[in-house]
Amino acid sequence: MELVSIVVPVYNIEKYIGNCIESIQKQTYENIEILLIDDGAKDESGAICDCYAQKDRRIRVFHKENGGLSDARNYGAQQVRGKYMLFIDGDDTISSELVEKTLDCAEKTDGDMVFFDFESVEEETGRRDLYHYGLPEKKAFSVYDHPEILLKSPSACCCLYKKEFWDKSDIRYPLGRHYEDLATTPRFMLKAQRIGYTGEKPLYYYMLRKGSIMHSSNFERSFQDRTWVLDFLRGYFYKQQAEKKFQKELEYMFFEHGYFIPLKEVILEDTKSPWISRFGEYVSQKYPDFLKNPYIRQNLSKKDQIMLFLMKKRLFWAMNLLSAIRKKSDSLKK
Repeated sequence: MELVSIVVPVYNIEKYIGNCIESIQKQTYENIEILLIDDGAKDESGAICDCYAQKDRRIRVFHKENGGLSDARNYGAQQVRGKYMLFIDGDDTISSELVEKTLDCAEKTDGDMVFFDFESVEEETGRRDLYHYGLPEKKAFSVYDHPEILLKSPSACCCLYKKEFWDKSDIRYPLGRHYEDLATTPRFMLKAQRIGYTGEKPLYYYMLRKGSIMHSSNFERSFQDRTWVLDFLRGYFYKQQAEKKFQKELEYMFFEHGYFIPLKEVILEDTKSPWISRFGEYVSQKYPDFLKNPYIRQNLSKKDQIMLFLMKKRLFWAMNLLSAIRKKSDSLKK
């Protein structure tokens, strides 16, 4: 039985880490090691990890100085002993079948990477949304076969890696930046010769917490990190002589992560914010015709198509009204 390593960065999540660890312990595939990386937590997170390690020999705890999420993931990957490895955020939980299903797919496809679906859960409202990758099942493929994979969620936590591939790629998470997944996962996709996909059902449960990094109102930091990540990613594809081959995919990534998503966040907070135009100007400089990208019609849901229409017409009040209606509807369903 192959050993599968699970790396869990831990920082100030004492409320959540127990549930995360217990969901890993319940795996139907038992030959695992659990690496808990205490990234200098200031609450009881580190002590909680130690308590679990005393009762489960599969758990190893590493206490280190705070270096951020990227540093914790990179550090954890260095300690891995398994043939395969997974990253799990310490405030999330997983299906009991995650390791079994992803390992089976990796072995059958000889995959460098194996993707799997996830479900996001809004802590505040309880709203649940399924993210379906919609990739070819039960066979190996590459980004050259299916370039649309570059447009899928770049989450570090929804992929099993072959450790040998991780090491040889020499790709690591950039330090000191938010949106580090976006800067990293597409590079792995480009490097991977064989990619697998489990399909079937969600195997990961992603907690959307109010006040988390991904829901910050620091739009200056958001602009700095998003634009740095996108420029970094585009530069990598250029160095790999792949920028022209994947021009439409890169353009859509700039649209989604440099325009559409950040503008929704800014508009919800302040309809007169100067960052609305800053994001738009940034993407226009890189890709002047980005709003004509063919993936926009293919990938955006009907709801997001409406949001984009209102965004382009600068009907920000209507966007916020629709958002308020959705939140009200979610609260009534609880």
